[in-house]
This record gives sequence, C-alpha cells and structure tokens, in this order.
Amino acid sequence: MANAWCEEVTIRVDASQAGRPVSRHLTGVCIEDVNHEIYGGIYSQMIFGESFQEPPRTAALKGSVSPDATAATSGMWGPISSGNAPLSGMIEKNRSFIGVQSQRITCTGSEGEVGIENQGLNRQGMAFTEGKPYEGYVWLRSEKPADVLLTLESRDGARRYAETTVASTVDEWRRFNFTLTPNASDRAGRFAIRLPSPGSVVIGHAFLQPGDWGRFKGLPLRRDAVDGLIDQGVTVLRYGGSMVNEPEYRWKKVIGPRDHRPPYRGHWYPHSSNGWGMIDFLDLCDAAGFMAIPDFNIDETPRDMADFIDYANGPVDGEWGKRRAADGHPTPYNVRHIELGNEEKIDDAYFKKFASLAKVIWQKDPAIILVVGDFQYKQIIDDPLHFEGADSKITSLAAHKRILDLARQNGREVWFDTHMWTAGPAPSPSALAFRSYVDAIEKLAEGAKHHVVVFEFNANNHDQRRALANAAAIGAIMRDGRVPVALSANALQPDGQNDNGWDQGLLFLNPSRVWLQPPGFVARMISRSYQPRVLESHVEGAALSVTATRSDDGKHLVLQVVNLGQMPQPSRIQLIGFTPSNPIAELEILAGPLDAKNSDSKIDGIKPTHIEWRHNMKDGVAGYTFLPYSFTVIQLN
Repeated sequence: MANAWCEEVTIRVDASQAGRPVSRHLTGVCIEDVNHEIYGGIYSQMIFGESFQEPPRTAALKGSVSPDATAATSGMWGPISSGNAPLSGMIEKNRSFIGVQSQRITCTGSEGEVGIENQGLNRQGMAFTEGKPYEGYVWLRSEKPADVLLTLESRDGARRYAETTVASTVDEWRRFNFTLTPNASDRAGRFAIRLPSPGSVVIGHAFLQPGDWGRFKGLPLRRDAVDGLIDQGVTVLRYGGSMVNEPEYRWKKVIGPRDHRPPYRGHWYPHSSNGWGMIDFLDLCDAAGFMAIPDFNIDETPRDMADFIDYANGPVDGEWGKRRAADGHPTPYNVRHIELGNEEKIDDAYFKKFASLAKVIWQKDPAIILVVGDFQYKQIIDDPLHFEGADSKITSLAAHKRILDLARQNGREVWFDTHMWTAGPAPSPSALAFRSYVDAIEKLAEGAKHHVVVFEFNANNHDQRRALANAAAIGAIMRDGRVPVALSANALQPDGQNDNGWDQGLLFLNPSRVWLQPPGFVARMISRSYQPRVLESHVEGAALSVTATRSDDGKHLVLQVVNLGQMPQPSRIQLIGFTPSNPIAELEILAGPLDAKNSDSKIDGIKPTHIEWRHNMKDGVAGYTFLPYSFTVIQLN
C-alpha cells in the first residue's frame, strides 16, 4: 500500500553558467493519417468520399428507399427518395470522371424526389452555421437535360436549410459551382444531391466547404483547426507516417486542380482521395509559419525527386516553377528538410535507394537536409555494429554509417528520425534506450554533419498518462541538447475516430469545434515558456523529472517539473547563481488522474491552472509541493 506522504527532495539548478542552447522546435506534431486527420480534420472539405470510389454498402439501403428501388450508392453516401419516386442508382464504371467509377442516379416516378446524401467522415454529420455561405461544386453529365437540386438539410432530410438548382444539359462532364447559405444552424446535417423530376444524371465529383469566413487565409483549411495548432505552440509540422509507404503514394499525384487528382489505394482506407496532399501541406506551413518537413516514399524515382526540388524551390520561370505558380504559389516554398521513407529497415537496400535520391536532391539544392526514416530501438546500444531490440529487426548500424560517410564525402548534413513510445506514465524501453542511439550515431559519424530527431512520440491513448510521458521525454531531450526537432503523433484526431489503432491525437475535432487533450496542453505549456538555454539540474531522491532553462540575458528562469508519482511531492528548490527580483512566480499546472481526458461534452474537463506563487526564496532556496500526476511550469523573473 502506498504511503500517503513523500519525503522532501532537493532540486538543484546551476544558473551560474550560460547553459547549452536548446531548440525551439521540440513541440512539433506529425500528420500521418491522411483519411482522418485530413478529412473531418484540417481539410475544409466537408464531404467524405467526394469522388465516389468506394464500393456500395448494401446495409445502407435497408429502410432508406421504397421496396421496389434498385439503389446502389457509393459506400460513403446514402440513398434518399420521397413520394412515388423510387431511386434507381448504380455504380457506373463507363466514362468515369476520375478513378474507376462514378455515381448514377435515376428517377422514374412522377411525384417526389430521389438522390443521394453525404454526412461527412464516419457519417457524423456536417456542421452548418446560420447565415454563413458554403461553397462547392459538382461534376455532372447526363444523356438528356436534367435539373439537379443541391441542398443543405437536417440529418433526416425533414428540414432544408438552403437549396439551389443546376441544369445538366450536355453529354460531357461539366463543373457546376454553387453557394448555399443555410437559414438555420445544425451541428449534424447533411448535403444532398437530388433529382426532383424524372431523369438520370451521373455524378463524378462533389465538393463542399465553408466560405472564406471559415477557412484559414483563403486556403482549403479549417480556420479553427489551424488556429488550434498555432495556439498549441506548434513550430514544426511533418507530413508523413505509414501513409507514405503505400506504393501509390507519389507527390506528382497531388498537384493541379484537386478535383482532377487521381485517387489511390491508401494505408488506412483502400480508397483515398488526393484532394489534400503534400503540396497543400506546404501551403499550410507557409501560411501558418511552421517549419515544413514532408516525407516521401523511398521508392520515388530520382527524376521525380529532382522535379520536386524544382517545383518546391526552383524559380518561377522554370518548367516546374511554372507548375507551382499555376497551382497558386508563385514564390518558392524554400523547403529545407525532406524525409525519405518512414519506419524503414535501414540496411544496404535502403542505403542504395537513399544514395540515388540524395545525389539528385543535393545536386539540385545543396542546402537540403535529408532525413533517414528510421524506426524504434528498445534496448540500450553499447556496440553500434552489434545489438538487439530494433523494431526493424536490424542488428547493426552499418547502413547508417554508410549514409554518414556519404554525407561527409558530399559536405552535406543528414538527420536520423527514430520514434519513441510515450504511452506513459513511466518511460518506455524506447525512451530509456534513446540516448544510446544518439551516442551510437555519434560514434559512427567521424565528422559527418548529422543530428538525431524524433518525428513520432507514439502512444495508444490521449490521456494525462501520455501527457506526463511526453513532458518527461521532451524534458530529457532538452537536457541532452543534441536533438533539434521532436514531434508528437498524431497532430489531429476526429472525435470518435479510432479504427486505425492510434487513439493519440493532441488536438481533437468534430464538425463544429476543436479542443486540446492533455498532451496538447503539455506542448502549449512548453512552447509558451520557452527559453533558449538549458541549465544543469539535479534531483536528489524522488522520481521527479526536472528541466531548467533560462533567457540569454539571464533574467528569466523556467523550471519544468514532471511528478509521475501518485502522491504530492514536497521539494526544496535550490537555485545557484540566480536570484529572482520578483517575489511572485508564475505557475502553470496540469494535474489530474492518469485516465483524465477531454470530450465534446466537456472540452475543459482537464486543463492547466494558472496561479501566482509567492516563493519566499531565501539564500537561493524555496519550498514547493508538486501535485500528484502533474506537469508544472514555474517562471521566475
């Protein structure tokens, strides 16, 4: 049985020295789930399955249409009918608009309407705001003239909030733009495409998003989602993860008009749209001020990677610079980091692919830092050429050494991305082994410019336990001082979405709002209290994780303290070489049960509290008791 109290411990911080530089980029995030973090997440597109590539769901037809209907609708859409007008729908593979199929709807009754409806990701419903315009377009073709009704309506179709009619008049694909302004608000509505009279029409693509009022700087991005990332303190964003390992994931498929981009077989879903991809990610980072790190499939060809450098960083008068300008971004993106692969087996086969791509990338832009898409290590590495515990099953860093030699011979810098498990609250084997991996890479470098980075803190939860583990891991990285970038996965998570095994989003979303989970608050606390120098600190006794930083001028000192214990922890804080002139310190505290998290019904169930603490420091010593299961930031001036 645990004691109800803990003995006092001493925290010593040496502020007499300038300290080592600490990176500003340790509170980044990673988007790695293109279907969920993008659709229903940061992408302003409200329709899931906009190009009708999913096979029909027969269960969706039961009770939805009249008994004599022969309806087949793409899997993300539902059939609708009224009056004596049965829906005859079919998945049409002849002359499809994009991909392998399109959606035909046919009305044969004399009274009533038929059509299809979409309720967004997971059919959770679309959020409409009264009086605010929504913009979209549909691609249609028909053998005969047909009026097509487009509506915003309630989930059951009983109430219509806005409608407009477009006329399909030709036998060729034609795009119809529209604007709909609802006359009422609804947190869970739907978008419908209807035939109000007998006829037949084929639908190739449907798009719907908020007007400029709901988008970030005019881009196809949810304003509240991007604002949420900025508020969280994100400084760097990676676009990558398991999705990049799919054979059809290629950057050239995501340029040009999004309604003409080919769908592809994705990782989490077999039918993935390219409506929002790597190029849109670069637009996001450019607009929000994030450092951008795009991740590429390691099997991209050297020619295609050379073309990407021209597209991203080349002059506007070049072939690919012109393509970039045509896509809406005349000025170069100035991409400085490119990752090759994700959670790869770093062996001779990987090295050969890496070397062939590195050659053309460095020829095009010598300033590019290439990142090796490594995996996770769960055992301490004593000998870099003989070890166990790598998730990729390698037992030697010989290929890493070849990459380091390649970088040194070309006068270039390379980074190695290893991942870390932070399910918490205690440090995982990969967290404990991390420094030995950094040491091992240093042993092999022989002067090669390099860094180790962490592009994925992973977990199977988004609770307080994960928040504490993230805080401890970031603190350890800050104290080590050798890691320039650390990122958490996943950046975003639609509420109620966890069919891919990664229930770990920092910023949660539903169709109408966003909110932070405890690990997101940890990132915000660290980012807002950032100081550029890390100091030597030492804890005698209990399992507190303590990180101390200070300003360049020495006037501001910050303590970040993680208490992994279930009891309050009294402490004696001793500062050497720093005397605060302000008797009041600012404290921010995130504390709560290990399973604490936030929900749509209670988005602030757990959140940081702010207090002013009169420290009564005497001879550089003050006493403070840290709450159980807490992360505390103390700012002294």
